[in-house]
Amino acid sequence: MRKVSAEYPVLRSARLRLRPFALADCAEVNRLVGDEEVASTLVAVKYPYSEDMARRWIAKHQPSYDVGGSLNFAVEERASQVLVGFIGIGGNESRAGMGYWYGRPFWGKGYATEAGRTTVAFGFEELGLERMEASHLKDNLTSGRALQKMGMSHQGRRVHFVPKWDTYCDKEEYAIDREDYLRLRAEKLEIYHYERLIPPA
Repeated sequence: MRKVSAEYPVLRSARLRLRPFALADCAEVNRLVGDEEVASTLVAVKYPYSEDMARRWIAKHQPSYDVGGSLNFAVEERASQVLVGFIGIGGNESRAGMGYWYGRPFWGKGYATEAGRTTVAFGFEELGLERMEASHLKDNLTSGRALQKMGMSHQGRRVHFVPKWDTYCDKEEYAIDREDYLRLRAEKLEIYHYERLIPPA
């Protein structure tokens, strides 16, 4: 995935700001993603989750951006500047995968959808992607609805595909292509509107 600038991009939507994580976020990341209900929905997260795990995760972000353009955004409320979650994308020049999580106090507010639409728009408008993909564990129906609201369509299910703690789980796969994004943007331009702040504010 190509870098759009030497500086890590910062994006702004109606209610949210997507910025790079800082080591000062470690304690809050630990609090949010270390919640068992949050961790249970995430393939790559172990439980219990520690602040040291958060620190090591955040420390990888800038090198990943420098080497391959991968983006790991801290999602915060613009009004309060409170960290609410994470969204990230990584891949090659034409295709990227998306992942995200949000703290339980911020579920049901539409933040996953809003940050997801921002990231989808950024991927197609500025990174030149042709396809974006995402997935969720079968029982995480809320995540499936959020992906659909971002414009993604269901591609299928992989049975017993994902190792999660002491079992293997089914994975639901979603994707959106550039052609579909352009059609949706033409119909509802406002829902994909965002600003890129340079340099990071």
